[in-house]
Amino acid sequence: MYEELSGGVLGYYDHEDGLIRVDPRKPRRKRHVTIVHEAFHRTLRHGEDAMPKRVSREIVVERMTALYFISFRDLLDAFVQCGSVDEMARFLNVDNGLIYARWLALTQAEQTILNVCGRACIGIDYREPTRADLTVVA
Repeated sequence: MYEELSGGVLGYYDHEDGLIRVDPRKPRRKRHVTIVHEAFHRTLRHGEDAMPKRVSREIVVERMTALYFISFRDLLDAFVQCGSVDEMARFLNVDNGLIYARWLALTQAEQTILNVCGRACIGIDYREPTRADLTVVA
Protein backbone atom coordinates (compact mmCIF):
# COMPACT_ATOMS: atom_id res chain seq x y z
CA MET A 1 0.00 0.00 0.00
CA TYR A 2 1.37 3.42 -0.94
CA GLU A 3 1.31 6.17 1.65
CA GLU A 4 3.33 9.36 1.95
CA LEU A 5 5.51 8.89 5.03
CA SER A 6 7.39 11.46 7.07
CA GLY A 7 10.81 11.57 8.66
CA GLY A 8 12.67 9.89 5.81
CA VAL A 9 10.90 6.58 6.43
CA LEU A 10 10.92 4.43 3.29
CA GLY A 11 8.24 2.05 4.48
CA TYR A 12 7.11 -0.25 7.25
CA TYR A 13 5.18 -3.42 8.01
CA ASP A 14 2.04 -2.74 10.06
CA HIS A 15 1.77 -5.62 12.54
CA GLU A 16 -1.89 -4.94 13.27
CA ASP A 17 -3.36 -5.07 9.76
CA GLY A 18 -0.57 -7.04 8.03
CA LEU A 19 -0.06 -4.38 5.34
CA ILE A 20 3.24 -3.04 4.07
CA ARG A 21 3.22 0.71 3.59
CA VAL A 22 5.75 2.33 1.25
CA ASP A 23 6.32 5.98 0.38
CA PRO A 24 5.51 6.42 -3.35
CA ARG A 25 7.80 9.47 -3.59
CA LYS A 26 10.92 7.33 -3.18
CA PRO A 27 12.79 5.96 -6.23
CA ARG A 28 11.48 2.69 -7.65
CA ARG A 29 14.53 0.64 -6.60
CA LYS A 30 14.34 1.88 -2.99
CA ARG A 31 10.64 1.05 -2.91
CA HIS A 32 11.37 -2.45 -4.25
CA VAL A 33 14.09 -3.12 -1.65
CA THR A 34 11.81 -1.78 1.10
CA ILE A 35 8.88 -3.96 0.02
CA VAL A 36 11.06 -7.10 0.00
CA HIS A 37 12.59 -6.19 3.37
CA GLU A 38 9.20 -5.60 4.97
CA ALA A 39 7.76 -8.74 3.32
CA PHE A 40 10.44 -10.77 5.12
CA HIS A 41 9.25 -9.24 8.41
CA ARG A 42 5.70 -10.26 7.53
CA THR A 43 6.73 -13.77 6.44
CA LEU A 44 8.62 -14.27 9.70
CA ARG A 45 5.60 -12.91 11.61
CA HIS A 46 7.62 -10.26 13.37
CA GLY A 47 5.59 -8.22 15.78
CA GLU A 48 6.25 -5.12 17.84
CA ASP A 49 9.21 -5.96 20.08
CA ALA A 50 11.39 -4.36 22.71
CA MET A 51 14.75 -3.03 21.58
CA PRO A 52 17.19 -5.98 21.88
CA LYS A 53 14.85 -8.39 20.11
CA ARG A 54 13.93 -5.78 17.48
CA VAL A 55 17.60 -5.25 16.61
CA SER A 56 18.28 -8.97 16.26
CA ARG A 57 15.24 -9.40 14.01
CA GLU A 58 16.35 -6.45 11.90
CA ILE A 59 19.78 -8.04 11.42
CA VAL A 60 18.17 -11.31 10.26
CA VAL A 61 15.85 -9.53 7.82
CA GLU A 62 18.63 -7.29 6.45
CA ARG A 63 20.73 -10.42 5.80
CA MET A 64 17.83 -12.07 3.98
CA THR A 65 17.26 -8.91 1.92
CA ALA A 66 20.95 -8.71 1.01
CA LEU A 67 20.99 -12.35 -0.11
CA TYR A 68 17.85 -11.74 -2.17
CA PHE A 69 19.22 -8.69 -4.01
CA ILE A 70 22.96 -9.37 -4.24
CA SER A 71 24.07 -12.64 -5.78
CA PHE A 72 27.60 -13.75 -5.08
CA ARG A 73 28.49 -13.24 -8.74
CA ASP A 74 27.26 -9.62 -8.57
CA LEU A 75 29.18 -9.05 -5.34
CA LEU A 76 32.32 -10.49 -6.94
CA ASP A 77 31.93 -8.21 -9.99
CA ALA A 78 31.50 -5.18 -7.74
CA PHE A 79 34.50 -6.24 -5.64
CA VAL A 80 36.71 -6.40 -8.73
CA GLN A 81 35.37 -3.22 -10.37
CA CYS A 82 35.01 -0.87 -7.41
CA GLY A 83 37.34 0.71 -4.91
CA SER A 84 34.98 1.32 -2.00
CA VAL A 85 31.70 0.26 -0.43
CA ASP A 86 30.12 3.47 -1.74
CA GLU A 87 31.15 2.56 -5.29
CA MET A 88 29.96 -1.02 -4.85
CA ALA A 89 26.56 0.21 -3.63
CA ARG A 90 26.20 2.49 -6.67
CA PHE A 91 27.40 -0.30 -8.98
CA LEU A 92 24.80 -2.73 -7.58
CA ASN A 93 22.07 -0.09 -7.12
CA VAL A 94 21.63 -0.80 -3.40
CA ASP A 95 22.53 1.06 -0.22
CA ASN A 96 25.73 0.59 1.77
CA GLY A 97 23.88 -1.32 4.48
CA LEU A 98 23.00 -4.11 2.05
CA ILE A 99 26.64 -4.35 0.94
CA TYR A 100 27.75 -4.78 4.57
CA ALA A 101 24.93 -7.26 5.25
CA ARG A 102 25.97 -9.31 2.20
CA TRP A 103 29.60 -9.32 3.34
CA LEU A 104 28.50 -10.64 6.72
CA ALA A 105 26.41 -13.34 5.01
CA LEU A 106 29.29 -14.78 2.97
CA THR A 107 29.66 -18.54 3.19
CA GLN A 108 33.08 -20.06 3.81
CA ALA A 109 33.32 -21.00 0.11
CA GLU A 110 32.41 -17.45 -0.96
CA GLN A 111 35.03 -16.02 1.42
CA THR A 112 37.66 -18.31 -0.08
CA ILE A 113 36.73 -17.30 -3.63
CA LEU A 114 36.90 -13.61 -2.71
CA ASN A 115 40.30 -14.11 -1.06
CA VAL A 116 41.64 -15.89 -4.16
CA CYS A 117 40.13 -13.28 -6.47
CA GLY A 118 41.46 -10.50 -4.28
CA ARG A 119 44.98 -11.82 -4.79
CA ALA A 120 44.73 -12.98 -8.40
CA CYS A 121 42.32 -10.43 -9.89
CA ILE A 122 43.21 -7.17 -8.21
CA GLY A 123 46.46 -7.86 -6.36
CA ILE A 124 45.42 -7.60 -2.72
CA ASP A 125 48.24 -8.93 -0.53
CA TYR A 126 46.81 -10.89 2.43
CA ARG A 127 50.21 -11.76 3.92
CA GLU A 128 51.19 -10.38 7.28
CA PRO A 129 53.52 -7.44 6.71
CA THR A 130 57.19 -8.04 7.51
CA ARG A 131 59.91 -5.56 8.41
CA ALA A 132 61.27 -5.84 4.85
CA ASP A 133 57.88 -4.65 3.54
CA LEU A 134 58.14 -1.41 5.49
CA THR A 135 59.87 1.59 3.97
CA VAL A 136 61.38 4.46 5.89
CA VAL A 137 60.22 7.89 4.83
CA ALA A 138 62.84 10.54 5.59
